[in-house]
Amino acid sequence: MKRSQIQLISAMLIFGSLGLFVRQLALSSALIAFFRAAIGGCFLFLYQCLRRKPPHLPQSRKSRIALLMSGILLGSNWVFLFEAYRLTTVSIATLCYYLAPILVALFVLFRSHRFSGKAALLLILGLTGLCLLINPGSALGIHPGLGISLGLIAALMYAGIILINPYFKEVDGLDSSCLQLWIAAAVLFGYLLVQPALWNRLEISLSQWGLLLLLGIVHTGLAYALYFSALPRLDSTTAAFSSYLDPVSAIFFSVIFLHEQLNAIQLVGAVLILGTSWRLSRLEKEAGLPKKTSS
Repeated sequence: MKRSQIQLISAMLIFGSLGLFVRQLALSSALIAFFRAAIGGCFLFLYQCLRRKPPHLPQSRKSRIALLMSGILLGSNWVFLFEAYRLTTVSIATLCYYLAPILVALFVLFRSHRFSGKAALLLILGLTGLCLLINPGSALGIHPGLGISLGLIAALMYAGIILINPYFKEVDGLDSSCLQLWIAAAVLFGYLLVQPALWNRLEISLSQWGLLLLLGIVHTGLAYALYFSALPRLDSTTAAFSSYLDPVSAIFFSVIFLHEQLNAIQLVGAVLILGTSWRLSRLEKEAGLPKKTSS
């Protein structure tokens, strides 16, 4: 196996374990997202400086506005996703979040006037998968309705990030990620200033600080570095296939470590969602694939 493949698989497995650690933090979702963005941004900045490639802003005003918008969406999307982890199961939140590639593919197909009967059928299959996933009587968490809604909102925001990314193509993946993290941290810090109750009075134990550092350094800085270092050296099929390790591993980890369960009907729903996402990505590639981004 090539080094680049190992790097990408490692990044996907790290992203897949994110929900396990978020669930262990007794802090507001906005505070967790802020620390993740701030610590991850600092890590990537130092990493780029050590490589003698410090981050730089895109030149055009249009690209800078797009970068600003993507950073705002990134921080907001994490807040909704982390809250979804709390209110429903990690598996359900992850699969709802993974509807984002489906939304992106459908948008690209509509925009390119290539939305066909096949795409419509795939959309129906994806929605069917979502319905099977949240069927009544399943273990869906403490507040499943709200949790699923927040997961879907996070998916919409993540889809927005993917669609905006091509507008600052002159900045490479690591540079844009570092800048997005700084923007997200700044926006979240501003939000926390006007919502002092969310700071939890900063009564954070040593173990909680350890988890925050882990989220910032490993699940953000290191994972992004592995992901964007590997991506240019892999063909699109390998990269796309490997990216599905993220939701699959998230489900596996939640079953093993959090003792969450998916029944047979939900497993069929999960297969439909991931299968639809994969097939639509093939159609999307023919129409023009947006620049991929990380979790």
